[in-house]
Amino acid sequence: MTAGELLQLFKGRRALVVGDLMLDEYIFGRATRISQEAPVMVVKQTSTRAVPGGAANVAANIVAMGGKASLLGVVGDDIPGKMLHSALSGLSDQSVTRLIIDPSRPTTRKLRVLANHSHQVLRIDHEEERGVGPLIEEEIMQAFSTMLPSAQVVLISDYQKGCVTPRLIQEMIVHCRQSGIPVVANPKPRSLPSYRGAALVSLNRFEAGDALGVAAVADEDAVAVAERLRDKLEVERVLVTLGGSGLAAAGANTYRVPAIKVDLYDEAGAGDTVIATLALGIAAGAFGNELLELATRTAGAVVQKVGVAVPSEADLDQIKGN
Repeated sequence: MTAGELLQLFKGRRALVVGDLMLDEYIFGRATRISQEAPVMVVKQTSTRAVPGGAANVAANIVAMGGKASLLGVVGDDIPGKMLHSALSGLSDQSVTRLIIDPSRPTTRKLRVLANHSHQVLRIDHEEERGVGPLIEEEIMQAFSTMLPSAQVVLISDYQKGCVTPRLIQEMIVHCRQSGIPVVANPKPRSLPSYRGAALVSLNRFEAGDALGVAAVADEDAVAVAERLRDKLEVERVLVTLGGSGLAAAGANTYRVPAIKVDLYDEAGAGDTVIATLALGIAAGAFGNELLELATRTAGAVVQKVGVAVPSEADLDQIKGN
């Protein structure tokens, strides 16, 4: 199946994205000198930008590739939360966004300072990593139950920022299995035991090594590691992302796909694009080398942009044409 045929299959596929919402903020400027106050770079600000990140960026990727994304997550009762709500209101005409307000925590924010177009010199994180409390858990689960029937795939975007607790993950997977809806997730190693029964779990090489108590996974070991993790976690498939070396996966079969060569500007958000591509493929009943190759190409498109991004129509047209 060609990339164009796969992208055509993606059209109209319905994904429910649940997880940690973020506001990604950028300050762009020019590096002018070293400060006399301390040995740090002085950056003269030229512009700023704020875009939805985390689970919100995953949902934006789903929509960019022709799918329909419903989004469920938690924000604080603050200005960044209102900014996220406003930014997501135009995600898609057919999308449903449910942002649950938790006054006890801030909206997760990542503020990056970039000098000379793409050189990141500083990142400041505003976040609360503790899990949401029982009342918010109940509110999330009620919303999830209401939104689930319209989904063909559930994507849990778990950055360990407190939205998806172990209890919620387990309950969501049980509900999805009862409904015959696959669950795809990009969790952190600490929460991996909660994902038993998922259709696919995606980890980068460092997370995969952490999950097995070893160093970062070498390219030549990636397939074997994916197999070990699949058996250990009791999930259908495991994907190990290898950055510039591509992807490795294990399920009923094993797969090893190299990355495409591109001019790399910013890897932020590339994992979101990969997991969104795979979720749409699984929703369409397609999983194999062709889908993984497409994921390397959609991710290759976004790493050529500065900051968190999604594949543009021009990017997708180029992918279809090659």
